[in-house]
Amino acid sequence: MWYSLLLSSILLIIKLIDQSLFFSITRISHTDIPSTKKIDAPPENINFQDAIAFVFRGLVFGYFSFMLLVQSELIDASITPIYVVILSWLGYTLIKFVLEMMIGLLWRSRRLLLQVIFRRSLLKTKGAFLLLIFIIISHYPPINNMIYWAISGGIYLLYYIVGYLFFANPYWQLIRKKIVLFILYICTLEIGSLWVLFELINQTNA
Repeated sequence: MWYSLLLSSILLIIKLIDQSLFFSITRISHTDIPSTKKIDAPPENINFQDAIAFVFRGLVFGYFSFMLLVQSELIDASITPIYVVILSWLGYTLIKFVLEMMIGLLWRSRRLLLQVIFRRSLLKTKGAFLLLIFIIISHYPPINNMIYWAISGGIYLLYYIVGYLFFANPYWQLIRKKIVLFILYICTLEIGSLWVLFELINQTNA
């Protein structure tokens, strides 16, 4: 319960600092990411509310991943505490960001890269709010089991895939020109890195 209160407090801080960002995050059924046109790239400076939104996303996804791994008996909560999962997510995210910046140089457009990062971050933060709803509901003991977390994960995955299609739609022409680079990006940073992260958590649990 205290973890849910922490996450709700962070969301409240976002609302007090930037109401536009707050309503953008909480309107999960409304897309702020036009699928038919590109949006302006954000400023290169990182705002405080952006950092808070990043922390919110990390804590939500870390808790969700922890519960899913514990319920599926892939890790033991007494051996692998939740902060290990959160720190693993943070390390994965930072390494991924550095690699994305390197790939961005190959695309030869820093402004385009910032635009892509901004759009995807907004999508992930909306998804984090959806997960927060599932986390709060999970405090009802009878449904706090593997089936519940698996269904929640499936809904989140479906939401993310649909959102990703909207996110990538304005860039299909560019993706087709660099399809090999795009496939390498998906395999290396989206699939391969998650597998490495899973292996690291398993080794910690061993």
